[in-house]
Amino acid sequence: MHAWESVQKAVDYIEDNINGEITLGKLVEVANLSYFNFHRLFTRLVKKPVQEYIKLCRLARSVDCLKNRESRIVDVALDYGFGSHEKYTRAFKDAYRFTPEAYGHVPIKSLNYH
Repeated sequence: MHAWESVQKAVDYIEDNINGEITLGKLVEVANLSYFNFHRLFTRLVKKPVQEYIKLCRLARSVDCLKNRESRIVDVALDYGFGSHEKYTRAFKDAYRFTPEAYGHVPIKSLNYH
């Protein structure tokens, strides 16, 4: 198996389990690589460290929940594994340069999906 295939298996696992707990141990197992090689290859091929990639995937998926305005922000934060409204808001603002509260007032085209 080529290195990119191993990393792709991990990426697929992340996307399929984005709302659940994703451990480094499970990703290493899915990719069938050592911890060292997994980190090195993932960062080189995806251009982001694994935890950053997971966070950005969770943020991107969470935007859909914010659109319907029926979900409270704290519920979205918890559903996507951020642990608190504050952690979610901080991560959201770092990624998109505005808060989830302001999301409804910012044109969609200005969202910056890394």
